[in-house]
Amino acid sequence: MSARTVGLWLWLAAGGLAAAALVWQLRHPPRLPTAAATGVTAQMPELPAVTPLEPFHLPPAEQYAETVARPLFIPARRPEPPPPLDKAPPPLATPTGSEQKFLLLGVMITAQTTVALLRPEESNAKTIRAKAGDRVGEWRLETVFPNRVVLQKGAEKQELGLARPRKPVGPRLGKRNGPGPAGPKPAPVAAPPDALPQPVPPPLLIAPNPPQQ
Repeated sequence: MSARTVGLWLWLAAGGLAAAALVWQLRHPPRLPTAAATGVTAQMPELPAVTPLEPFHLPPAEQYAETVARPLFIPARRPEPPPPLDKAPPPLATPTGSEQKFLLLGVMITAQTTVALLRPEESNAKTIRAKAGDRVGEWRLETVFPNRVVLQKGAEKQELGLARPRKPVGPRLGKRNGPGPAGPKPAPVAAPPDALPQPVPPPLLIAPNPPQQ
């Protein structure tokens, strides 16, 4: 028997032993020893006693008297003086009488109604829609015309003309005075075919007939 055959049989024997050990382990898995088998009763370990935590309470305010008297985050280490009391500004007096002025923004006259759009000359003032006889502030709208209205207060009257919108001021498009940047040159216009010079045909040359004999 050669050495090669002996080695092969050794490998086969080792593989068989390993397979048998694996089958034994699968059929007889290891188990932990029980109290009945060992005769010892298992006891749970005793846990240490924990003292319950007491609820947190802030110390009395007297302990912070020094902190209040000498603040840490103020350079002077003195409390800041209380802010002055805010005094309410006096209400703005609404101009009355001839001092109160209005702008006539528009007039609408139809067969059913006549309405004038008035706005006081004040900041953030709202437009008022008024008819003839309505009160506008301390004034009464007496008459509405297509281009003006008449307000009356007692013996005083004031006439308001229709406000015209201001024209926007901007650069006027037109000819420039003086030299300026040259604009794009217009494209050349092709002349019609009739206006182009036509080629002159050469004159026809007629050869004389040879003399007959």
